[in-house]
Amino acid sequence: MTPLSLPPQATQVGLAVDVAAFAMHAGELRVLLVQRGELPHAQTWALPGGFVQPGEEMHEAALRELRTETSVSLEPRHLEQFFTFGEVGRDPRGRIVSVAHLAVLPHGTVQARAGGHTVGAEWLSAHTPPPLAFDHQAILERAIARLQLRLEYGNLALEFLPDTFTLPELQGVYEAIGNRELDKRNFRKRMLASGVLTPCGERRSGVGRPAQLYRRTKGTRVVAL
Repeated sequence: MTPLSLPPQATQVGLAVDVAAFAMHAGELRVLLVQRGELPHAQTWALPGGFVQPGEEMHEAALRELRTETSVSLEPRHLEQFFTFGEVGRDPRGRIVSVAHLAVLPHGTVQARAGGHTVGAEWLSAHTPPPLAFDHQAILERAIARLQLRLEYGNLALEFLPDTFTLPELQGVYEAIGNRELDKRNFRKRMLASGVLTPCGERRSGVGRPAQLYRRTKGTRVVAL
């Protein structure tokens, strides 16, 4: 059987991955960005990413680039492909198609530092980032839209929290991702009726009345769309 081959006029395409990695920091949704050290767009902020190696699975490439460019080696609580970006002219080096990934990293401050070909790595505001290289602003906006969709039709918000949490902390995740305030009473009623939360039988002391602690109901998982 004759092996398949590309026609002479076929466009040579490069395959890459870009990672929009999110975490909550001090009540704010932040995204992990790197400052590029090489052309094109040297010294400009960008999402971690790079070319896929031969024989490498997409999720492996995403984790490798995240680890190499930001020194973050923690396994994301959630990782998914959410869109493919292949517009002509998106990269001045040639026709490059990028498979964008969305990642949620554990609650709290995950330290990042530059690595590989980057000269900086920081957690910055997801809703008001600095100017980004290539089409990474469009990638980031679509990633946030994906997060918001998962809040409506899934329980991805729980991946941003520690094992036990209060309802105000959970509401804070929804508000940070949606970039808007929610009615406390309606939110509480909806969450308690959802079946995804189980009271821990403990309370957390703080200002005012101690708050009831909850955890994810055993057996529930992130709902796939």
